[in-house]
Amino acid sequence: MSEKLYRQDLIKDLISNNEISNQEELIKQLLVKEVVVTQATLSRDLRELKVSKLPNSKGNYIYQLTEIESKEISTDSETLAFTGNLAVLKTRPGFANRIAIEIDQLNSKQILGTIAGDDTIFIALQENFNRQNLIRQIENLIPNIKIIT
Repeated sequence: MSEKLYRQDLIKDLISNNEISNQEELIKQLLVKEVVVTQATLSRDLRELKVSKLPNSKGNYIYQLTEIESKEISTDSETLAFTGNLAVLKTRPGFANRIAIEIDQLNSKQILGTIAGDDTIFIALQENFNRQNLIRQIENLIPNIKIIT
């Protein structure tokens, strides 16, 4: 296994099993495992691993992996509604950021961008977006989403 893959696997393991809130903490945890890494390399690793800071049960922001499978975010509680060139997606508390990242990674030509809060995502859409095409893309990500018309 390459040094980079080993380091990234270790980062995933540390983030999954510890509440780490900043890069300094993560660098210290890696040093304990005898892995030396610069802040720039760690930043790159975090970006490649799709790590985000999300709130834990106490409301503190910690690193969490955001590469998720759609079945993990599908809970029958997500809804999608449209108004003009804006879509509003409601989620369970704490899930909006993770889902917005997945929507951004769709690289849809219809989506200009997303803004995520704790349980709401605003999706800015192109002028002449195709609503059904966008709904299919979101349904691929969140199979049981409810569409509000």
